Amino acid sequence: MSRRFLREEGFTLAEALVAMVMMAAVLFALYAMFDAGVRIFGAGRDRAEAAQAARLGLARMEREIRAAYPRDKPNGNETLLLEFTAERLTFGNDLNGNRRTLNPATGAMEGGEKISYTLDGDGNPLRNGGRLVEGARDADGDGRALTFEYLDANGGPVVSGSESDVALVRIELEISAGRAAGGEPLEQTLTTVVALRNRGGV
Repeated sequence: MSRRFLREEGFTLAEALVAMVMMAAVLFALYAMFDAGVRIFGAGRDRAEAAQAARLGLARMEREIRAAYPRDKPNGNETLLLEFTAERLTFGNDLNGNRRTLNPATGAMEGGEKISYTLDGDGNPLRNGGRLVEGARDADGDGRALTFEYLDANGGPVVSGSESDVALVRIELEISAGRAAGGEPLEQTLTTVVALRNRGGV
């Protein structure tokens, strides 16, 4: 007795392979879009964090430079800026009224309350030898991420080189937050101008 087999409905091997290849292509495309979105989000987050840290560092510099105090006011020395070049600025503050500060290493009171902004060997900004801002990087190729410019009371550059003519300090801070999804560097330059509060007539 012969038995007749009915045709069973389903996919052939070729149809199943084609369906799997198409599904793999769709999943790969979805993964690529998801991955690109995650990278763009991460780059944006890194850039925002670097910009926020730089703004905080710049705000601290503004406060400290604005409050620069004469070197020896009781004896007539009105010098505010002890060193002032394009890549270095040193000045004193009088935060507690006696121009002295406690040295935690020795426990002794020392004079000066000195603050110095400089650059390390790679051109990154330092405050009293410690890193000022993480993410600060030379963006324009001049070898420094922090630049100072000294202006007179009218906003023009000080050409005499005399400290007493400096009324305003222009600060330029460059930051880099890695690279965008396309590979180009994410760079930004923050600029501010600070008036010296203790400079007479300003």
